[in-house]
This record gives sequence, C-alpha cells and structure tokens, in this order.
Amino acid sequence: MFKSGRRQLWKQSVSRVLKQKLKEEKEAKRAHLDGRHDYILSIVASCVDLEKAEVEDAVLEGTRMDRIDKFFAAGGFRHLMFYHQDVEASEAGLGLAGVNSQSAKNKKAKVFITEGKDVALTGICVFFIRSNPSKAITPENIHQEVAFNMLDARHGGLLNSVQHLLADIFIPALKTMNYGWGELGGPQKGAKVKQDFLASLEGFVGVLSGAQQSLMEKVNLKKCETCDLKTLKGPEDYLAVANSMETLEPVETCMKVWIKQIEQVIAENDQLRKEADDLGPRAELDHWKKRLSKFSYLLDQLKTSDVKAVVRVITAAKSKLLKSWRELDSRITDAANEAKDNVKYLYTLEKCCDPLYNSDPVAMVDAIPSLIHAIKMIHSISRYYNTSEKITSLFVKVTNQMITACKAYITKNNTATIWDQPQDEVLEKIHAAIRLKQEYQNCFHKTKQKLEQSPSERQFDFSEMYIFGKFETFHRRLLKIIQIFDTITMYSVLQDSKLEGLEVMASRFQSIVATLKKKQYNFLDHRKTDFDLDFEEFCKQTSDLQHQLQTFMDITFEKITNTERALDMLKKFESLGIPNLGINDKYQIILQNYGHDIEMVSKLYTKQKNDPPMARNLSPVAGKILWARQLFHRIQVPMSLFQQHPTVLQTAEAKSIIRNYNRVAKVLLEFEVVYHRGWLQQVELAKAGLKASLLVKAPETGEIFVNFDPEILTLIRETECMSRMELEIPPFAAALQQK
Repeated sequence: MFKSGRRQLWKQSVSRVLKQKLKEEKEAKRAHLDGRHDYILSIVASCVDLEKAEVEDAVLEGTRMDRIDKFFAAGGFRHLMFYHQDVEASEAGLGLAGVNSQSAKNKKAKVFITEGKDVALTGICVFFIRSNPSKAITPENIHQEVAFNMLDARHGGLLNSVQHLLADIFIPALKTMNYGWGELGGPQKGAKVKQDFLASLEGFVGVLSGAQQSLMEKVNLKKCETCDLKTLKGPEDYLAVANSMETLEPVETCMKVWIKQIEQVIAENDQLRKEADDLGPRAELDHWKKRLSKFSYLLDQLKTSDVKAVVRVITAAKSKLLKSWRELDSRITDAANEAKDNVKYLYTLEKCCDPLYNSDPVAMVDAIPSLIHAIKMIHSISRYYNTSEKITSLFVKVTNQMITACKAYITKNNTATIWDQPQDEVLEKIHAAIRLKQEYQNCFHKTKQKLEQSPSERQFDFSEMYIFGKFETFHRRLLKIIQIFDTITMYSVLQDSKLEGLEVMASRFQSIVATLKKKQYNFLDHRKTDFDLDFEEFCKQTSDLQHQLQTFMDITFEKITNTERALDMLKKFESLGIPNLGINDKYQIILQNYGHDIEMVSKLYTKQKNDPPMARNLSPVAGKILWARQLFHRIQVPMSLFQQHPTVLQTAEAKSIIRNYNRVAKVLLEFEVVYHRGWLQQVELAKAGLKASLLVKAPETGEIFVNFDPEILTLIRETECMSRMELEIPPFAAALQQK
C-alpha cells in the first residue's frame, strides 16, 4: 500500500511537471504571435463562432503551429486549413501527456490545424489561400494576399457543403465577372471561354448533387444477425447447416429479409417515374446514372462472402427460396445492365445537349441536326433505350430545355421582365425563339421522312403532339405577346397625335397597358392560364377603344362640309396607322361629296362666266382669269389628294366623277387661255395707238388736246396682275409697266 501511494505521488508529480512544461511551451509560442496570426485566428474564431482566445489556446496546444509559419513564408505552403469538429486528442495532434486511454476515446469539439489528409471533415473547415506563394506574407499585405472561405459539413456532409459553396458563391460571382476571360484571344473568344468554364463548373455541381442523392438512395442488405456466417468455410459447413432445421431456419430468415428488400427496390424501379414537367435531357442521364449506381451497389453486395454463403446453404438445402432468389438476382442483373447500357448511349448524347444549356436560341439552331441525329442513332442501336416511350420522353425533355433556354434568353437569365427591356429587343428575342421551334420541328420532320424511305430502319413513330405540344403552347403565348406589343405600338401614336379630342382615348389606352403590366405572374409561363384571360380582356378593351375612336372620327367628319378640309382631316386620321377605322369608306363618302362640288362649280361657271364676280382693285381681264382659277382650285386640290390613293378612284362612280372633273377643268382652263390671248391682242392694239402724236389740235376750234388713251392705265394694271399670276407678258407691256 505504501508503494502504491508513492507511485501515485510520483505520477502526480510527473503530471504537474508535464503540464508546467506544456504551459511554458504554449506561452513561448504565444510570444511569437504577431498581427498576421491575429488576422488568421480572428477569422477562424468568427467562422466557428468561438472567442478568439479559445481558438488561440486550442491552436497553441497543437503540434502544427509550424504550418502557419510556412504559410507566411516566401515559397511556403499555398493553403492553410483549420478544422472545428469532434475529435479524439490524438487525431487533433494535441500531444497531451498523461491522457489515459479512456479519455482519449472521449470526443469533444476542438479547433486544430490539419493538412486535410489525416482527418476526415465532419465539422467546419476554414481554409486560407495565397494568391502568390512566392511573396512573403506580412502584417501589411495579408489583407490583399490571403483569401479565405469555409466548408460546413455538419449538415449534409462534405459533398453538400462543396456543392453549395460552388453553386451559391463561386458560380454567381464568376457570372458577374466580364474581364480576364481569354484575354489573349479577344472578347469573342473570352465569352466562349467563360461560357464553357461555367458550363463545366455547373456540370460538376450537378455531379455532386447526383452523388449525394445516390448515397442517400443506396440500399444496404440487412446484416444477418441470426447466425454467424463467418464460421461457414466450405461445402461441409454448408451441408451441415442445410441438414439441420435448427441452423437452416435463421439462414432462411436472413434470406427472406434480403428478398423483401430486393423486391422493394425492384418494385420502386418498376413504378412510373414522377418528374417535374420542365426537366431537360441531362435529367435523363442523371436518372440512369443514379439507377446504375443503385443496382451496381446492390450487385456488389450479392457478391460478398456473406451473401454467397447464405445462397450456398439455401442451394444445399434445396430451399423453395432459391427460385425466388435466382429470379430476383436475374432481374437485378438485367436492371443493372439496362442502366449501364442507357448511361453509355446517353453519354454520347451529352455533348450534343450542351448547346441547349450553354447557348442562346440563335446559336442553338445549328446544334439541332446533330442532336436529332444522335437520338436517331440511340433509337437504332441501343438495346434497351430503343422503345417509343423512352425516345419520346427524351424528345420531350429536349423540348423542355429549349423552352427553358428561350425564357432565360428573353428575360436575361430571369433578371428582367419583358416590360423592363426595350420592346424591339424583346421582339427580336421572341422571333429567335419562334425560329428555334420551327427549325426543331423541320429537322424532326426531315429525319422522319428520310427514315420512311428506308423501311428496314427503325421509324420515328412518335407522338408529335406529345413531343411538340408544350412548344406549340409556348409559341402561341409568344404570338400573343407579339400581338400585345404590336397593339401598344399601334395605339401609342394617340399620345403624340395633335388631333384635338384624342387626349381622353390616349389616357384610356395608357391605363389599359398599365393594368396589364402590373400583373404579377410570369408572362412567359405558358402554363399560367391567368394570362389568357387577361389577354382576352386586353383585346376587348382595345377593341372598345377602336370603336370609340371610329365614333370620334365619324362625329368629326359630320362637322366638316368642305371637301378639302375633310381630306386634310382624313389624312391626319390615316397617319395614325390604326387599322379598321373605315378610312376607305370615308374616302368614298368624300369622293361623292366632291362629285357634288364639281357639279356646283360647273353650274356656277355657267351662270357667272359672262359677268364673273371680281375682287376690288382688279383689272377686268385679270379678275376674270383669277375667278376661273379659283373655281379650278376648288376642284383641283381635292383631286390631287385623291390621286395619292389610286384605289379610291377605281370604282365606276369615281370614273364618272373623273370624267366630269376633266370636262369642267378643261372649260376653266380654256376660259383662262381665251381671256389671256384676248389681252395679248389688246396689248398689240395699245402699242399701235401709242405711236400717235401726244398733242392734237381740234380742227374746228383750234384747241390743243392731250392725246392719252385711258385704257393705257388699265393695261398697266392688267400687266401688274398678270405678272403676279405668272402669266405671259409681252416685252412692250413689261417695259410700259416699268416706265
């Protein structure tokens, strides 16, 4: 007892010495800490939700502080990792002395430095990366030279953490970066480099997601707990167990459990697949990859020594379970082979499907022929994937992805609605989406027709309604959006029109459009039937607006009796460019009124031609010519406006009016010509009269008179008026006017 007491005191003394030594080492390490360590440890503390002092103590207790120094050194480590998770003391490299075996097995959360190879991550990893390992890290440059991030594997494991880090952080950040991509190859090549890299990264994220799902869906055959299968070494052992009901029954019980598990897997495999209605072709490959993983893992378990031992015992006993087992084994093998074969062929399709995910509808058109050819080859040579149901389902997924790509293209990857962008830009994108659909259908039909010429090959006997039905619905939605845009463009002229009275209708139309734009649903979602109801209401309201506009036009013309003014007003309405306003009908009505105007001018001419009314201060001949010209102007101006619309003058009634116009115009022009010629003759007579003596003596009385003809003044006035009307003036008259 005395010896044991001394031994206990010795252990306590050694423990105190070791603790004191460790404390001194820790304080010595702490003395070497500087601003760089403070920066690193503060970030770790923030990420793992601990106090900085706790992190510092935990790291100083460890044996890998040298990794921090090598991380800071020029040419040192490129990365530095900290784990915070439940670990054993030995795993964390804490190097504690005097820890008994029982306490070493107790786990608790610790922060420690690791290379990442010696300990599996189950908690939080905070990692630091240097941008330039050749440059030493100093307290001054650590903020610029060192980047950090973290992985949280506590919920969902490491794969889930990496997936979210890439999908939620890196990919969105890379998408916003528009510089540095392919700098040596120019901007176009840079865009391609960016697109390809992001596509690869997103594909890797998809692989991570699929791997996680496969791990969650894997089936583990229940461990046989009713008997120890490790003791069965050879045929004698199998026969011994098979010949004893006492030992055979536990083995059969184990077999029954396995059969039940496998039957459930096969039943789930045979169930109708429940999928989202917008999945693309990559989902088909993912589905078969998961199925291959599930059945391959199950087959691997069937090849284990425990399963083989049970099967050999059942075989030796000639149990009834053997038949069921062999059937299930065969079905699992067939399912695995089917999945393997389908994955092999769908992998060949993957590259052809990349443009559906990485390109816009404009560039996607070029990839359609190779895509459909690849599907045709799968249909022709695949052992399992050649059924009409599977190929049709694949085509439907291709259609889904095309529609998804079109929506993303039109909405700038869901960052802008159709109302947030310039209308012309949206229309151009919509037409590109429609062209993609048409090329897709055309290429499908060409392939189908080509196969029909070779009856020996597998035909494209698929339901086109099922394959293209969604695209047709989406196409109709796009056409309706185009119609809305066209209507908005058409009626937007009301806002800019100078026609008095249109302000109310312009305001009403703006209200109609504003109501439509306020709808909260996605206008490109062809499954939203709310749009169709709102579209019908929009069409009804715009139709009512058009009727209102037509009524306004009718009332406006009822107030106008002058043909020229009516034509001028009609031209303003026509310039609006709004169809179905009855513009042609209005032209016909005005034409009829114009016919009456010609008759009235004709009668007026007949009545007043001998003594036409003239304006004051006009000379006689010029006044008559101006009167005729005014009558001609009344019929000529409307006719020139009618001639700008040849279709108006095509009717039989119009031709009668034209003949009447020509007759009256001819008469008026002849009237002008006759009076002008008469005036020219008067000028010649006046010229002869001016040659007489200026003063004459009366023979009877001998008085002297001024020989001046009063008509000379009239001639001068006529010349002035003729000049203003741009009629021919003789040189004599012009000279006389100047004098």
